[in-house]
Amino acid sequence: MLLDIIILVLRETIEAGVLLSLLLCISNQHNLTYRWLWSGMLIGAISASIYAANFRFVGEWFDYAGQEVVNASMQFAIYASLLLLCYLLIFSKLKDGRLLQVVLSLAIGLAITRELAEMIIFYSGFFQSDGDLVKAFTSGFIGLMIGISFGVLCYYAINVWSRPISRIIQICLLSFIAAGMSVQAIQLLIQVDWVSASKPLWSTNWLLQESSVFGQMTYAIFGYEATPTLAEVSLYLMTLGFIFVLSAIGYLASSKAERELK
Repeated sequence: MLLDIIILVLRETIEAGVLLSLLLCISNQHNLTYRWLWSGMLIGAISASIYAANFRFVGEWFDYAGQEVVNASMQFAIYASLLLLCYLLIFSKLKDGRLLQVVLSLAIGLAITRELAEMIIFYSGFFQSDGDLVKAFTSGFIGLMIGISFGVLCYYAINVWSRPISRIIQICLLSFIAAGMSVQAIQLLIQVDWVSASKPLWSTNWLLQESSVFGQMTYAIFGYEATPTLAEVSLYLMTLGFIFVLSAIGYLASSKAERELK
């Protein structure tokens, strides 16, 4: 088995798996059909195939910074869709299921586009090399199955709670995943000098090595960075702070409405 491939596929799969399990929980609690899921997966698969087929051409955009800029743009788009989903959950603006389905479909479609495109590009390069394809696909399958299993566990772990508690868990997870997406996007822009690099504010490698298996999984899901810069920390805290303020406003508004009903 090729451990590096298992970790690579697991890292890509686990991020999409956790997000998908979370979106499925939200969908099921609001009695939605799976139309949003199939449409999002189809759009994501088609978009990933087109992107992977043209990744060299895309890489020449923006003075050879195209891949980083496009990937960062997709990250920010997922980030924005998750923030919108948090807003809908907090203020209970879910009476019209069509809007919710559009947001869910957009989030999973973008996530699949990014993750699947990276897998297609990786295995395309493997086909052109002299590597052992059987080991590569076997290792990738193991990583895929582990990622899917983790997503299934997350789904049932969220659903086991009552609806009010489950909604709080959903908002918290969406908050951290959205914040992680924003950090990953900023890191890509730093790589191509679209955002100024700065010295790390601290290092937590002594606590959790970013290069370790668990560190990479934490990075994939929550955007963990052992040596974050000021831009990364600022955007992460801004995201969490924004959703916290929305939650506080939503709680006060619902409390006021309950008092008026009494």
